[in-house]
Parts: sequence; structure tokens; C-alpha cells
Amino acid sequence: MDTQEMKIIHLYDRQDPEIQIKLEKNSKGYNWEITFKGENANTVLTKIREVNKKLNEEYGGER
Repeated sequence: MDTQEMKIIHLYDRQDPEIQIKLEKNSKGYNWEITFKGENANTVLTKIREVNKKLNEEYGGER
């Protein structure tokens, strides 16, 4: 009796990192939460700083 070997390979497309921003308005102004996922910490932190700067310019907030 011949035996057959079956191999299953899962392939996933690499997706670009996604930026998520949660913006809340309250009595004192705006608060936000920035989420960015990536493989390189320096790239992630640079992107978060860039987004935070834009949010500060648009909505004000602590610097």
C-alpha cells in the first residue's frame, strides 16, 4: 500500500501597518490614543510622533 503525504501551507499577504486613532472631545478639549503596529521600534515611534504632532496642531493638547 502506497502512502501519500499531504502538506498544507498557509500563505498570508503581508499587510501594511495600520494607524488607529481614537479621538475624544471632553470639557477640557481633546484627548487621543494612537495605535500603530510595526516590526521596527524606531519606525513605530517616529510615526506616532508624526501623528501626535499633527493632532496637536489640529486639536491642541499637551506637548
